[in-house]
Amino acid sequence: MFADIAGYSRLMHADEEQTLTDLQGHLVELVGPVVERFHGRIVKTLGDGLFAEFASTVEALRAAVELQRGMTERNAGVAADRRQTFRIGLHLGDVILSNEDVFGDAVNVAARLQALAEPGAIALSSSVYEQVRDKVSLPFRDMGRRNLKNIDRPVHVYCLERGAATARSIRPVRRWRLIGAAVAIVIALAAGGYFLAPFLGALHRASPSLRTMSENPSVAVLPFANQAGGARDYFSDGLTEDITAALGRFRELTVIAPAAVLPYRDKPLPLAELGRALNARYLVSGSVRRMDPRVRVGVQLTDATTGVQLWADQYDDQLVDIFEVQQRIARNVAGMLATNLHQIALQRSLRKPTGNLDAYDLLLRARSMAASGTRAGNRHAREALERVTQMSPGYADAHAELAAAYLQRIAFGWSEFAAQDVGTAIHEAQRAADIDGENVLAHSVLARAYTIQQKYDLGLAEADRALQLNPSDTDALAARAEVLLWTGHIDQSIEAAELARRLNDDVGPEAALNLGLAYLLARRYSDAITLLETARARYPTYPLLDFPLAGAYAEVGRAADATSALANGLRKDPYLTLESFGTRFQDGALRARVVESLRKAGLR
Repeated sequence: MFADIAGYSRLMHADEEQTLTDLQGHLVELVGPVVERFHGRIVKTLGDGLFAEFASTVEALRAAVELQRGMTERNAGVAADRRQTFRIGLHLGDVILSNEDVFGDAVNVAARLQALAEPGAIALSSSVYEQVRDKVSLPFRDMGRRNLKNIDRPVHVYCLERGAATARSIRPVRRWRLIGAAVAIVIALAAGGYFLAPFLGALHRASPSLRTMSENPSVAVLPFANQAGGARDYFSDGLTEDITAALGRFRELTVIAPAAVLPYRDKPLPLAELGRALNARYLVSGSVRRMDPRVRVGVQLTDATTGVQLWADQYDDQLVDIFEVQQRIARNVAGMLATNLHQIALQRSLRKPTGNLDAYDLLLRARSMAASGTRAGNRHAREALERVTQMSPGYADAHAELAAAYLQRIAFGWSEFAAQDVGTAIHEAQRAADIDGENVLAHSVLARAYTIQQKYDLGLAEADRALQLNPSDTDALAARAEVLLWTGHIDQSIEAAELARRLNDDVGPEAALNLGLAYLLARRYSDAITLLETARARYPTYPLLDFPLAGAYAEVGRAADATSALANGLRKDPYLTLESFGTRFQDGALRARVVESLRKAGLR
């Protein structure tokens, strides 16, 4: 996508200083956040342009629409002779990635398309139109085939005219697939030539997530090997692309673009050399063996710097719907990989000297403190996260983690003013969502906090939003399971919670409690006992796990075990009574069933 400010030379001639000031504001406050929000990556300034790349045509179109909408809003109330308006051209094609730079004919075509657009409009080539036409409901106008300057072939052009849509009218991308040639979308914003260089620094300073991107775990997904032979590479290629896309939803990971990986497909390089060439600390590799009617996928995670295999797993599935199987495997693999990479990043951070911390490392340490499951750990985590929000006020993850820490304080019974802490959690999570509308943890925390307040519709909406952003995120799955439990959708709650546990068996005591209650209500007493016994051993200070465990023991006739579990629970929470347990259930009948199990265990 190539955009320039219509009439920029005239604006500069009229008032150079004001024009530059206005431009800086647009770049820092609109362009940078929009490119990042729609999963773009700013590459560099080149001549009179600003380049970034995207992994999806729909996301690139959403970014273009949002830029036009944002400029319209920013121009409201501004004198007509000062208004800056983009003309945007969008094209999809092959590009060459080399040393973080981007080359190729796609840039030139996009630049020529821009010249066809009216101020405030978007011109796109047929290659883009064919990708997005069934995914959006926008009033495109067919402009026919056009000859573009210095382009040796006519290009079929479509136009989205000024004010035709907003970014919200375009459905979010759930998954994307690039068959054959690896492609990327290039965005170039021409806005004053060499004047952009100093503004790019301001743009970078204004975006904490861009600053920490290079510090995030970097991972490249190598093309999966097809061990079945024949013409079935499309399945292994599609799986590779799906896993790459699914990993890209985890904002704390830096995922190398498929176009950068593809040239190394048939090059048997040592892992260390391959990691350096791709600028990837970790490499994901795997194999696919189809044995109709089943498929087996093996996957490994390797530290490219040491050659040490850090994790491996194998998946078997029934080939009923090949693309559904492909998506399910990709979701599971991505969730497992992300969990492992987060833990690796945390351990690396903890080995750094404590006197030399930046915001990202301090956030990782705070996360470790909270994970200790102790009152002191929670307090230290909140204090550390408060420092992070002061160091980087625009760091969305810090506000989301702080919100989660306040909910942990409530869940463990450490809060003297629970209602106030829920309000603080909502405030911090909403702050994170305002900074970054696609922060999954923020929406997950909002889902749980609204459920505590018994605002179930809001809670379910936030849980659905979190999973829409990342179907492999364990926090999002656990949040959805929690909302579904308290609203009485027991089977769906179990399904979401079990998937979260498959992706990460340590999802926390509250998620274990919720699943244990769901098992109890589903009369899956043996499953409840196995789960809750394991969770109680892992989280010995969590006050509530013993109570549903006692109920499950009572239901299967293990009276002595029920008495012992109940006694343990009352030692941790001596004030809990039948009247105070399970008050979040929307359906009183469900609460009555849980209360009856606890009564059988001896709770009064």
